[in-house]
Amino acid sequence: MDRQRLYLVLLVLLSAVYTNAQELYSGVWRKGNGSTYLWSGVSWADFNKKWDELGKKNMRLIDIETYESGGKRYFSGVWEGGKDGYALTPAGLDWAAFNKFWSDYSKTLRLIDIETYTEGGKRYFLGVFREGKDGHALTPAGLDWAAFNKFWSDYSKNLRLVDIETYTEGTKRYFLGVFRQGSDGYVLSPYGMDWTQFVKYWEDRGKENLRLVDMEHYMENGKRIFLGVWRSGTDGYYLWHNTDWQSFTSKWAELNGSNLQLIDMETFDGSCPTGCLNQALMADNPSTSGRDGYDYGIHATAQHCEDEAGTCGTPASGGRVYYRWPNLKIGDDYFVRNSVLFDADDKIFTLPFKESASNMSKNGWLYSPGNWHHAMDYSRKDAKTFQITAAAAGKVVYAGYDEWSGNTVIISHNAGGKKDAYRTIYMHMRNGADNDCSVAWSKSQPTLNQAAGDATRVKYENHLKNTGCPLKVSDRNPDQAWWGTNSQKISSDLVGKNVQAGEVIGWAGSTGPGGQAANHLHIFYAHRDPGDKRWYFFDPYGIYGTPDCYPTAVDGAINTPCARYPVAWKNGKPDYAQ
Repeated sequence: MDRQRLYLVLLVLLSAVYTNAQELYSGVWRKGNGSTYLWSGVSWADFNKKWDELGKKNMRLIDIETYESGGKRYFSGVWEGGKDGYALTPAGLDWAAFNKFWSDYSKTLRLIDIETYTEGGKRYFLGVFREGKDGHALTPAGLDWAAFNKFWSDYSKNLRLVDIETYTEGTKRYFLGVFRQGSDGYVLSPYGMDWTQFVKYWEDRGKENLRLVDMEHYMENGKRIFLGVWRSGTDGYYLWHNTDWQSFTSKWAELNGSNLQLIDMETFDGSCPTGCLNQALMADNPSTSGRDGYDYGIHATAQHCEDEAGTCGTPASGGRVYYRWPNLKIGDDYFVRNSVLFDADDKIFTLPFKESASNMSKNGWLYSPGNWHHAMDYSRKDAKTFQITAAAAGKVVYAGYDEWSGNTVIISHNAGGKKDAYRTIYMHMRNGADNDCSVAWSKSQPTLNQAAGDATRVKYENHLKNTGCPLKVSDRNPDQAWWGTNSQKISSDLVGKNVQAGEVIGWAGSTGPGGQAANHLHIFYAHRDPGDKRWYFFDPYGIYGTPDCYPTAVDGAINTPCARYPVAWKNGKPDYAQ
């Protein structure tokens, strides 16, 4: 892939994702293999500076968007490679001033994109121009849908609509259109379609060798309405809608690698708080941090491997199966892995315990802002242990001790006609007080940094001593509140067993250095990517945020707009196995 494309996205992520990027995005793609650039969430001064800089590097703006956030106005744009003449109107032009600019510049340039907005109670217009001397037209302002349609019909004899814009004045909605010369087949979608209808229309037009070239959507009477312009074409195409900036830029980078280029972008406000968006991918730069994001390796066995469970053969000595943060690496840059997060849509999971929901609390994809978890934590409010149950029907493929997370059980789940499509990983479990105390010293402690005064090791050793598990065996008397009893253990014949959702597999504990804070269940949900066949973590709630982004109750209905990715709970909400 063109290195320039990747450099841009990384720059955008650093500058806009967590500050001024608008909540949600839509995009229209068509085949193309030239340079492309994407820039979002900046002031007009910064946008103009970037526009001027890119122009000198033979990049041409093809789409501009603007929005207001926190009382300030921001601008976004899409560029493609080009050496032709170009222009961008100044900000703050009313309709009369815009029309004069359009008339003056139309001697050698053609308007290709128009944007309108209000500021201080006044309406302004922006325009993007490219070199051209072909026929062209611009609708008057103030056309309702009927008048716009008549203009479209009258001018479509030898012109083609290339951009449609809509706005409201008072209670009335108006439409603007930009036309250029053309005689190819083309279509303007009917008025009033919702997303489902629009996608069906898009699919049907695609079969007729028509390609979407511009999309507009807006809210009307509490419903989002979609409009589109199609032109003749047999090339590749793509449509992506209603995702946050992380997901959108990932799709942009991914499609660039498939020679599909973004030609139209729409930004719009959602109802999910901005702090709950753009959190699926941890803000980590492996090239500078010295580590590869968050890849968790668990011991490989004859049943537990990267490939389909049960097809492993004899694992290599010390071999591990890696479960990864949901990243897509393109070049040296990392993006959220849409292929996993959107494919994890089989509603098969139930709550992994039988305790009353009112007695339980949970954590989320992040412990707190900037502190990624990649899992769910469940615990009793009184900090006592509880029985852990299988979150879905499946086969147990692993039961062993993880040096950091203690006793671990892994269940493989079939779904959607695919074998071993999901795995649930249950950690910090109990496996008999005396045994757990012993392996804490023989397996976990030796893996920690043995340098004098190492904070993590010292903290863990103090925890062991303070809970009745000192190094000296004869001095041990494990505190039952922390270590449980010798009867609370994982069955020795659990591996290879087929279990049903809700079937008890063990007890929540605090085993391993990572579990010493309290008795709880740390559960990873992992999905095999349909493309590279590797395992990646996902959030069954579809929320990917901090605890405050989730329903308060552990069995609360997921009716929040923050569930922007598929929900994998059975019946669409976290509930108990029947």
